Amino acid sequence: MTWGRGNCLLRWAGWVALGLLLTSPAAAASVSEITDSDWREQLARFFSLRDASLRYALVGSVLLGLSCGLLGSFIVVRRMALVGDALSHAVLPGVAFGFLWGMTKDPLAIFIGAVIAGLIGTTVVNALVQTTRIKADTALGLVLASFFAVGLCLMTMIQNLPTGNKSGLDKFLFGQAAALGADDIKLMCAVTIAAGSLITLCDKELLATSFDAGFARVAGIPADWIHHGLMLVLAAATVIALQAVGVVLVSAMLITPAAAAYLLTDRLHRMLFLASAFGILAGVTGAFFSFVGKGLPTGPLMVIGASIVFTGAYLLGPRHGVIARWWRQRSRAARTERENTLKALYHVWE
Repeated sequence: MTWGRGNCLLRWAGWVALGLLLTSPAAAASVSEITDSDWREQLARFFSLRDASLRYALVGSVLLGLSCGLLGSFIVVRRMALVGDALSHAVLPGVAFGFLWGMTKDPLAIFIGAVIAGLIGTTVVNALVQTTRIKADTALGLVLASFFAVGLCLMTMIQNLPTGNKSGLDKFLFGQAAALGADDIKLMCAVTIAAGSLITLCDKELLATSFDAGFARVAGIPADWIHHGLMLVLAAATVIALQAVGVVLVSAMLITPAAAAYLLTDRLHRMLFLASAFGILAGVTGAFFSFVGKGLPTGPLMVIGASIVFTGAYLLGPRHGVIARWWRQRSRAARTERENTLKALYHVWE
């Protein structure tokens, strides 16, 4: 199966992002700006896209859902769900060091610092697993807790500094899509393109290493390099998601859309497409209800939207859904009962 659908999805997301950014600007404080207008006026404002912060939030939500859906699929099939959670907490010290570098909220400096911190965290996990008797889940838990504790201490120190522009730095903890700016959108575009390019160029290698790493090594595929490249892009995607959903909820956006897609198909290519679509749907839904709801947080609403999608797949999936399994069991039991009845009638007639 080719990557035509994936490339089409990337192009569609790019055109959506460009169209939203080129829409005429208007003044708005945040996505969930509280006004005296009723819900009908809020709907009109949402679909007209006349608020600049709303446009940035929508573009960020689309890019976030696309990148998290693509990368989260490989996390799910590789059984590395805890890695996303550990990375999201491990990058927090890098966010603080990136701010301390110039004493301002420079998106590029914060991005570089956070990616370096995430890579250091994954390196520490690999070192613990390879040099000690500690298992991977224990090592991930240690790194998650220790790096997050260091990050919280650094954040507290920064908040107590007498100088420096600390505005918006706390949004990395709990997320606020309305705080996204033009520089943040550029970084998100770059990371999303990098993720799509990696998956498109290394599709066979990623497929082989995800399901049978031993076979991939025997076949001459550089499994270790593929793994490190995936972790690098995953760390970058985790960093760009912090501003929108925060440290606590990044892993949910990485796992939930991919888990929903995993219940609906047995093909990785279809899973990538479905997970990306579910991620985009959850992001746009979260931005919509945050804007219309007047004050509701965007990040948690994104996660709730993804959880609703997962619940639908869990209940209504054609093969692995609870209702489908119940109906098959019920049909099987009814067929068995009919066959037993016919056997009994046959024996009576004999």
